[in-house]
Amino acid sequence: MALKRLDVFCTRRRKVFTIVILLVLVYVPLHYNLLLANLSLFEGSETDSISCYYSALGDVLPRADASPSPNSIFFHETSCVGNMTSRQACAIESAARAHPEYQIHVLFSAPVTKAALNGPPFKMLGAIENVRPARVHIAEYAKGTPAEQVVVSGALNGSLWKISHASDLLRFLTLHKWGGVYLDLDVVVARRFDTLASNWAARESDTHVATGALAFSRDEVGRAVATAAAREIQTNFRGDLWGHNGPGVITRVLKRLCSTTNVTLMSAESCRGFEVYGPDLFYPIKWQNGKEYFAAGELKIKDSYVYHVWNHLTKGHKVDIKSPYAELARRFCPSTYELYGDRFGM
Repeated sequence: MALKRLDVFCTRRRKVFTIVILLVLVYVPLHYNLLLANLSLFEGSETDSISCYYSALGDVLPRADASPSPNSIFFHETSCVGNMTSRQACAIESAARAHPEYQIHVLFSAPVTKAALNGPPFKMLGAIENVRPARVHIAEYAKGTPAEQVVVSGALNGSLWKISHASDLLRFLTLHKWGGVYLDLDVVVARRFDTLASNWAARESDTHVATGALAFSRDEVGRAVATAAAREIQTNFRGDLWGHNGPGVITRVLKRLCSTTNVTLMSAESCRGFEVYGPDLFYPIKWQNGKEYFAAGELKIKDSYVYHVWNHLTKGHKVDIKSPYAELARRFCPSTYELYGDRFGM
């Protein structure tokens, strides 16, 4: 009788154990996938559409310049809006004011209509001589590059974060095709880049090199890194991981180039001439603390080249007139700040 009760007890325990294992096998992947989906807070979402990339309806912009100046700064606008926000206009104006002898290329993946071109942000930026808006047709743009197959295969269309991953792809393609400086559209440029190395990126943290600001020149080092990055995004493209095709690409490339897995040890000396700067010069406020840009208070680090305001985490934040972001805008993109007034940053 005792043995029978023991057998029943063990059977029940096995059943409970089996149920627990099944729950773990089902719940953990599901929970993980939900976490991945929640990364849409960073950029994009499952509802993103990039169908506009293949449309020419109403487009009035010229094609991207086939031979831009070696002194070029590139921005990519990859949403399907076909216009600019005040934050984007500020990024462009600040870059143009800091580098009047550079060409500032603003490359739109979606059609821009005549109505948009005659709107306030375009007209304001049109008064700045070195700002050049243009249209990029992604299939044509990728043709003949190491990452062409990502576009041809439709991998972008299957991504969980289509717009974000298109932006990742396009920045590397641009630097591969032409060389120059790439910047995100949610930055403020506060200093000239002339004192920096010819080829550079910056750490966002102690584990990742970021891609919000990159410089690949046309010299041997810049061409090697640009080609390696384009091949990396082609070979290891992942549509289910948000940062895999951006920071992940440049971090993996530099780990190989610099022969180290420790990004804090990366420098021009260890990376064959490619410089990796610390966060203070380009990402002085971490994304976790991005709201600090918008609340009243002092700017804590005042000698950065670029201030990244983490748009997709902060886009709902109202800009206090006594905030660091308002201070930066008044100094470095005054025309944009005056144009938008109390609507700046919204």
